[in-house]
Amino acid sequence: MTDDATDAVRGHLRRVLLHNRDLKQRRLDRIAAEEAAGHRIITGGRTHGAQWSLHDWRTGETIASGQQGIDEFDEVRERLDPDDLWLHVDEISFDPEPYRPIPADGLPGDLGIVLQQWVSGTGTSSAALAEFIGWTEEQVEEAR
Repeated sequence: MTDDATDAVRGHLRRVLLHNRDLKQRRLDRIAAEEAAGHRIITGGRTHGAQWSLHDWRTGETIASGQQGIDEFDEVRERLDPDDLWLHVDEISFDPEPYRPIPADGLPGDLGIVLQQWVSGTGTSSAALAEFIGWTEEQVEEAR
């Protein structure tokens, strides 16, 4: 790969990571706004068969769990959250913009999209990515 091509790939990977970091921060800001409005952010739901669990998103604390299916889940949630102030983290909208590929200046065809997918892949090493683009591993982790 020529120096120009290598620089184009490195630059694109950095732009992807910065974009991801911005999205992550927008999500955290939106969650903080919901918490400031009095909402508790939760995770969980059905885990296996009739089993379910609810957790506090911020602390990881188990709020409740059960084994009797959706009816029990609904009853417990209504009892523990009578004012309907709990929000499931997956239901919090934080990015109103539609998905758009990040501009891949200097890269041919769909290579930018492939690199964008590669950065987000679970098999992609943060250490190797950091070394290639000249960031620390911590900077890469923060942006992923």
